[in-house]
Amino acid sequence: MAATDQPEERRNLSILFGQGTFSTIAWTMANPSVVLTYLAISLELPVFLAGMLVTFSQSSKLVTALFGTPIAARRHKKKMDLAATDIILAVCFLLALTAAAYGTSLIVAICFVLVILVVGASGEYQAIITAGFYGNVLNSQSRTRLLYTVMTLGGIGTGALAIIAHRWFLEDAPFTRHVVLVMIGIVCFLVASAVILLVREYSKGEEPEPEAAPQKKPSKFSIGKHFHEVYGNFRILWAMEWFRRYLRVRLALLTVELCIPFYAILAALSHHHTPRGMSALIISSATALMVAGPLWRSVGQISTRTVMIAGACLAALAGLILVTNYFVPTIPEPFVHALALFIVTVAVRGVSTARSLYYLDVAPQKYVIIGIGVSKVAVRIVGIVLSFILASVAHLQHVIWAILALALINAGTALLTHRSADTSSTQRPAP
Repeated sequence: MAATDQPEERRNLSILFGQGTFSTIAWTMANPSVVLTYLAISLELPVFLAGMLVTFSQSSKLVTALFGTPIAARRHKKKMDLAATDIILAVCFLLALTAAAYGTSLIVAICFVLVILVVGASGEYQAIITAGFYGNVLNSQSRTRLLYTVMTLGGIGTGALAIIAHRWFLEDAPFTRHVVLVMIGIVCFLVASAVILLVREYSKGEEPEPEAAPQKKPSKFSIGKHFHEVYGNFRILWAMEWFRRYLRVRLALLTVELCIPFYAILAALSHHHTPRGMSALIISSATALMVAGPLWRSVGQISTRTVMIAGACLAALAGLILVTNYFVPTIPEPFVHALALFIVTVAVRGVSTARSLYYLDVAPQKYVIIGIGVSKVAVRIVGIVLSFILASVAHLQHVIWAILALALINAGTALLTHRSADTSSTQRPAP
């Protein structure tokens, strides 16, 4: 990052603390991996459909990684796109709640599939453009402070709001309480959308473009040409050691992120008719954020690789706890599910944040957005195949076997990640 006006960066950082906190609360209260999966089981939709929501999400993210990355790379006012995606997310969750409240089983199923497709695409585009946005308005140290701090503040805010909602609506039906929690998330999405517009966006470290011939009028969009361009970008990036190293880590950590929806399916199958069902999961997730922020920030000062290894180990531990308790019941179900979700949320937050910081530290500025898009294409292809297999296992046998498979894979992931280079010994490549 080039030298910039420090007061200007401090102003942006303070705004992003607030925006990031509201965004974290929104994504926790309306986490599609938990909310849509849990509601699908609560409304007695097939387990296979609940599991396939993960596959649909991965598919929409793949399409966004393919076609959204070039758009994100060309956008100068990235904050406008971030605000727009938050509004789209709020509308999607509102639509899902409306369908769940008034629709038939078929309408709910169709609506949930459409919602998860749009939510997956919007969330993926938001993740792609956020990397370039943070790279433009913050330096490396500020990015690290922001990501870990909003994790803690978001956890505190989510926990407080979830407990208040839990007490105020204690006598209401379980579904009403679920709706209240998601509505809080919807409001936070809208607030985050408004706050992000206060950031002053400017370009950093950009060299003036050399004089060139007048640009030709853009040709019509061609899918074949676009795929050729993506493949060309992949070949260019694959020739670089830093990208090969990152992609190996990114693929290895995929199964950590796939854990949450399958844990939510098991929890919903066990106690979705109880009034404390989804509230317990949300409060557990919020508590995990409060722990994850300071924990991973302190561990991350040692190395981001340590965070990723520890996160994979925790995800494996959470799965083994669920499997063990399923065959040898020891801990009451609501508590063991909340405990497992707490552990895996800590793991996912640590892994996703450390992975992002690792990438921003090793990727040249000119390849940041393109590299994210190309890596996401590879990851989503693998994610589609893997999530479909896990959903099929959950439907044909029991979701506990899918959880056992994830636990074993995550144990192997920790070993694979250990072999990757650490950022402390990785020199940032020249742009």
